[in-house]
Amino acid sequence: MIRFLRHMILLACVAFSAISSMAFANPLPPDQLVKQITQETYVYVNQDPLLQKGDTSKLIEWAEKSVVNSFDFQRMTRLAVGKDWRQATPEQQKQLVQEFRTLLIRTFANAFIGISKHQTLEYLPFKMQDDQKDVIVKTLILKPGKKPVDVNFSLEKGAEGWYVYDVVLAGVSLITNYRESFTQEIRTNGVDGLIKQLADKNRQAAQKAKAS
Repeated sequence: MIRFLRHMILLACVAFSAISSMAFANPLPPDQLVKQITQETYVYVNQDPLLQKGDTSKLIEWAEKSVVNSFDFQRMTRLAVGKDWRQATPEQQKQLVQEFRTLLIRTFANAFIGISKHQTLEYLPFKMQDDQKDVIVKTLILKPGKKPVDVNFSLEKGAEGWYVYDVVLAGVSLITNYRESFTQEIRTNGVDGLIKQLADKNRQAAQKAKAS
């Protein structure tokens, strides 16, 4: 489930980043943005042989330059840390955001591996109020012979357009899925312990990628 979740999250993530400059120049409504980017990403992912072979270094480098423009990593980290966010100092919060951002970008990049050409998205009807700034765009993942899986994109409106801050697949939130382990680590080793844990994971993942 988690691997499949990561696959579909990335399908949205890289698409948002790929057209971020276009979106900022002429912001689209959130449902149209989700539709456009997921369709473009589907074509992009399945036409690049290096992505299909899992060129991790290429993926991470590309995602690092692109994803940040379309995701609210501050809010994503705050949601993942939960109520313990308030006990962190500004410097600790900054470090948490940086390390969690790195972890998510690597997760997104690695999730390219194995994306199926047979997976498609169905876009469900969407309505919002003119002054609404926080919305959910609902879609379904369709795969032949399998039961459809609901995927909900949570977006917020910023000064320059809409930003993704979570994706929920079959009721499982990518961001809050981390909360239990983060809470436990903070209870055991404090906020600095969580920062160290994330930094260690990122360092180990980078070393592994370099050695492969």
